[in-house]
Amino acid sequence: MMVPINLVKMILRCVALLITLLLTAMIGNVIATNIDGVASATAAINFIMFVTVVSWIVCIVGIGAFFASVLANPMIQTPLDGAAVLFTLIGAIAVSAKLRMVDCGDIDAKKFPNDWIAWGSGSDEKRCRELQASAVFTWFLLVCFSGSLFFTLKGAREHLGGSFRAASRPSMSQLSSSV
Repeated sequence: MMVPINLVKMILRCVALLITLLLTAMIGNVIATNIDGVASATAAINFIMFVTVVSWIVCIVGIGAFFASVLANPMIQTPLDGAAVLFTLIGAIAVSAKLRMVDCGDIDAKKFPNDWIAWGSGSDEKRCRELQASAVFTWFLLVCFSGSLFFTLKGAREHLGGSFRAASRPSMSQLSSSV
């Protein structure tokens, strides 16, 4: 039994919306509890918040496409999904690189530079844990958007008339008649 592609896309977009909600809450709390955070750390956190805004737009338009056929156009969905994948990938790499591999329960000030992303809160351990969770959710969001982009491109190929490669090759009848 094959599952319809539209159902898979709807599930992916709903999961992405849930992850976006959680990510918005966590990053919003990191921003709200910021106390003299370093500019480079704040820039990475603000970029993740920008990624969540893009994610909200893509998720709402994507879910709206199931109810309004004008939004289901591949010319609308493909750039949105592509932008979501690109920005989410950049954000996931940025926050993971700034956070590093760390045990948030055992933060030693001597091990990390002054511009470490988890410094700048009343509770550095709490901020570190929120940023770790945000990094993980950003990677999960990337998986959801990559799946959505895959199915959008697959639907666009079907919508535009099949394979693009087959049109460039001569058919067998053309080959046999030229001999």
